Amino acid sequence: MIGAGGITSLRGFEMIKSDTRFASMVVGAVVAAAALSGCASTTPSGDETSAGVSTPEPDQSVAEPTPTDDDAVVVAANVPTDCLALGTAQTRDETVGDMTLQSDGEGFVRPAPEGATLALGCDWIVGDATGVLLLISTASPDAVAQALTTLPEDGYTCQPAEDFGVEFCDLPGEGTDTEELIAARDDVWIYMSTANRNGRAFFSDIVQGIFG
Repeated sequence: MIGAGGITSLRGFEMIKSDTRFASMVVGAVVAAAALSGCASTTPSGDETSAGVSTPEPDQSVAEPTPTDDDAVVVAANVPTDCLALGTAQTRDETVGDMTLQSDGEGFVRPAPEGATLALGCDWIVGDATGVLLLISTASPDAVAQALTTLPEDGYTCQPAEDFGVEFCDLPGEGTDTEELIAARDDVWIYMSTANRNGRAFFSDIVQGIFG
């Protein structure tokens, strides 16, 4: 039989074994902590990063704006400055080739937008009753648009032209090939009157030269 002393010794042995296991665990924990501490000491600080890891640079590019309909560019009209270079040589010769350039168009009162500035005036004449008057003016687009609305009450017939996006208006006169023609778009106003001379082909070439 195991006496009381043996039981005490056995319990003491178990306590020693427990203390030994506890001590081993403590030592192991200390060693592990030291190992972790050693690893931590090799980690870069501040803005440094670990090897093999790169930080992408921020995108410095600026995206180009996408054009919209509101950004559409208006191409300036090619307003002529020389009566002898209007239209094509053929239509100019057929229409006014036998005429004398009488004046620069200053002083003629004809339908025009408010605040219009005469850019080119040409007054051709031959004989007593044959002539062509051309007045090319510029004004603000709003003034041009407003002036167009007043032409029908003066007897003009107006409609959009098929070419060049202009508004075309005409007013027949009393004689043969006697009429008034107007073409307008944006800030340009073109007026032509003819007396006993068909000037439509010449007028069309002039409009094309300005807006084409």
